[in-house]
Amino acid sequence: MFGRAALAGILTAAAACDKQVVRAPQPRATSLAGKPTTLFLLFGERGDRRLLPVATVAGSRITPITLDSAGWRGFDTLYFAPGTSIPVYHDGVALREGTVRRGMWTEPDPLYKLPGCRSLRPLGAVTLSSDTGAAGQPELIATSATLAAGTPRPAPTAVDVDSARAFAARAAQRAGLTRSARDELELLSLAIATGATDRPTLAVSYNEKGGGSSPHPRHVFALADIGVDGYASTFAHAATDSEPEFRRLIDHVDLTGDGIDELLLEGWRQGGESFLLIMQFTGGRWRETARGINSWCADVKGDSD
Repeated sequence: MFGRAALAGILTAAAACDKQVVRAPQPRATSLAGKPTTLFLLFGERGDRRLLPVATVAGSRITPITLDSAGWRGFDTLYFAPGTSIPVYHDGVALREGTVRRGMWTEPDPLYKLPGCRSLRPLGAVTLSSDTGAAGQPELIATSATLAAGTPRPAPTAVDVDSARAFAARAAQRAGLTRSARDELELLSLAIATGATDRPTLAVSYNEKGGGSSPHPRHVFALADIGVDGYASTFAHAATDSEPEFRRLIDHVDLTGDGIDELLLEGWRQGGESFLLIMQFTGGRWRETARGINSWCADVKGDSD
């Protein structure tokens, strides 16, 4: 789960940030003028939730957040003021409200620390109005402003779930996984109402059981949507590189108000940090349109100051 990966990332960064810092050209800073709608990942144990900033949303544009130390402190003041209401979503619909309990720097000590890091990326501490049921999920989507309510969509049926399993077998075959290999892996298959078509999007993945520590882990993540000839692949990813990356669906919601949900995925490299991916349905396919940060320390690290 991302919450565990987040904690591991903080601990890893604690060592990395002890290195000295060099000045280097920075990407263009995100403008916070007008307080743009911001996408957050809500993660953590029940009763101890955290908000992680992911991206800003302006019309159809979703942009990862890039700020310097002063900019992140301004962000904390603007978005994480105690008492701020945060809409929370699950499976594409509004779930309930969260309330910011404290920001990163609203108390004398920051919410977390990294030795040697000058510019921390802020988290907010949040209390949910009810942390039971679906709200007890380890990861949820949250936004700084309430999203427009979309048209209700029919819930996926048992037939849709069967279609997801059938598609999983086809996706695995295309990725070169034999039947015996598939039997050794854990299959996750979902049918989710994204609005990309009038039928649910199918999301499937094969992973090593128990997380796997194989030097050459097998992994397939794929999406499919209905077409004129039935369900067809609209995205596929396999861990085939020398430094393979992995994918996991976290949740989905319509961020841009166009009637089609965006997908929030976790990506990671074996033995490396996690990062967040946002996918949009354009031109009949799912495409990565934004990738969130994968470091808790915003310093530029190098060999000299």
